[in-house]
Amino acid sequence: MNRTKSGPTICLAVALAASPLPDFAQVVDCTTSFGFRADVNGVAGLTLCDAKVDTFLDTAKNFALSNSGYNNTAAILAQGRFNDVNISLSFAANSPTLSYNFAELGVSGAFTGATRAQSQELFLAFLKQSDLVGRMLKYQSEHSTASTVTGMGGAIPTLGQADFAVGFEGASQIGAAAQAGGAEGGTPSLVGLGLSYGSFSMRDGSDVRSTSLPLSYTVRNGIDPRRQFVVSVPLSRVTVGAAVVNHGGLGLAYRLPMSDRWTLTPGARYAVSASRDRATATKIYSASLVSTYLVPAGALNFAIGNMVGVYRTGAFRNGGYTFDPDITLTMLRNGVLMSLPARAFGPKLVAEVSLIDTRYVGSKPFASNTQELGISLGTNKRASNARSYTRAGAAILRGKNAKGFTVNFGYWF
Repeated sequence: MNRTKSGPTICLAVALAASPLPDFAQVVDCTTSFGFRADVNGVAGLTLCDAKVDTFLDTAKNFALSNSGYNNTAAILAQGRFNDVNISLSFAANSPTLSYNFAELGVSGAFTGATRAQSQELFLAFLKQSDLVGRMLKYQSEHSTASTVTGMGGAIPTLGQADFAVGFEGASQIGAAAQAGGAEGGTPSLVGLGLSYGSFSMRDGSDVRSTSLPLSYTVRNGIDPRRQFVVSVPLSRVTVGAAVVNHGGLGLAYRLPMSDRWTLTPGARYAVSASRDRATATKIYSASLVSTYLVPAGALNFAIGNMVGVYRTGAFRNGGYTFDPDITLTMLRNGVLMSLPARAFGPKLVAEVSLIDTRYVGSKPFASNTQELGISLGTNKRASNARSYTRAGAAILRGKNAKGFTVNFGYWF
């Protein structure tokens, strides 16, 4: 039976010439990133699907977990999915040789051990120690919304949001400092604490949850508070189904006023994304430039933000294993923000409404663009103590085969 799905699931019939299996053994019927099914002498086994890698690893080591009819002399054709890449494994009748085929990667071969169990162990060791996992992560980035590197809640989109926020989210605050003639520079530094939660639904039925703790330290110039050196440490914990992914890194940026209305913010960042559950581990290096222009209009302030950022993965080494998806992306993030007094909530509060578009140029991931509509409410710096301010807000997001929302809170003191 052929099944057609969006993203990485491709109609693919793999027949084993050396085995008398019928042609119904197809791509494993899973919408999750990992899965396995073993067919024994033409009898289909149980299809096991999961968001975690352990299901694949355990069943590839012991076919009986999928098919109780498995024995050491039967003809076997197994279909699996590993990070959204389809895999076929097979034993010919009475043979200890395990053949494998990663059709989408163009990789195939065989291992012959003294026993079938030994051949399976050789395959799993090869899977971990070769560059296959990195190649799978790259393929997944290009074909699936579930990529922990480039999908919704993924490492690169999360870092891009953090880079843009350094230059754009404080647009009306920087403009206020200009209008006050630098009088808001009452304290040379600010500590920023925040909490953000995001929930995203994919068209394939998978759900992603993201909890972020954006931390920052801003050193403001005593003469011109618009000149600000910002150290940011965004920490995120993401769940894809029951699988857990962690992102974290260090960013440095400098807000440089070009005029009373225009600010440039160059930045650089180093981060790590890792998940045992998703068989993912990579370093990420990035450089970005954010331009923010303020347009005052009486009681209103409009800000236009534009960012270009380059994000590149690097090899992650751990316990003798090396992973590198070899992904390089150029992100464009553009937004407009309207700031207005929120008199209904008090004289010292201001509301901000923003619309932000994110997309990639050149090489593109599967989640190639997203749009965000957000609203926030917080302290108006021009009407309160410049030494601290707060902000809380929410946004709805939509992207290719995905949609979701975020809520956030921040406090600077």
